[in-house]
Amino acid sequence: MFLAICAVLAVGAIGFTLFVRERDIPPPPFENPELKHLETRRQVLYENLKDLQFEYHQGKLSDEDYQSLKAGFLYDLAGVMDSIERAQLRMGKSPRASAPPQAAPKAKTSPKAKETPEPGQTNICQACGFHNPVANRFCGHCGKLIAS
Repeated sequence: MFLAICAVLAVGAIGFTLFVRERDIPPPPFENPELKHLETRRQVLYENLKDLQFEYHQGKLSDEDYQSLKAGFLYDLAGVMDSIERAQLRMGKSPRASAPPQAAPKAKTSPKAKETPEPGQTNICQACGFHNPVANRFCGHCGKLIAS
């Protein structure tokens, strides 16, 4: 008798598992492909910065090369962060207020950061003093949010 009940339960469980209808499965949560691509790009830039810093500390890069490459990565990262924030606003989500998972350490200000561009065409970062294009919402030098 016990064996018959176990067999019926096993057949019922297997039958239920095999005969689930497609319409019974809930749809996957909506993912914005643009936002997913931007998040992936942000992670790649963080990894590049981490690798760049490692190679610099290993003595494989000169100071000038390190500062130049780092400034380029940080500029790209600022643009990606701005695009992520705009995409989140379009989707109705509030942008993340938290800091990035692995913030790059604050670097010494390069000579480029102190150059004085034409007035009225830049926003000055409160954290490092870097002159950023007006369209940037994040600093291209240190990655911090630019106060408007």
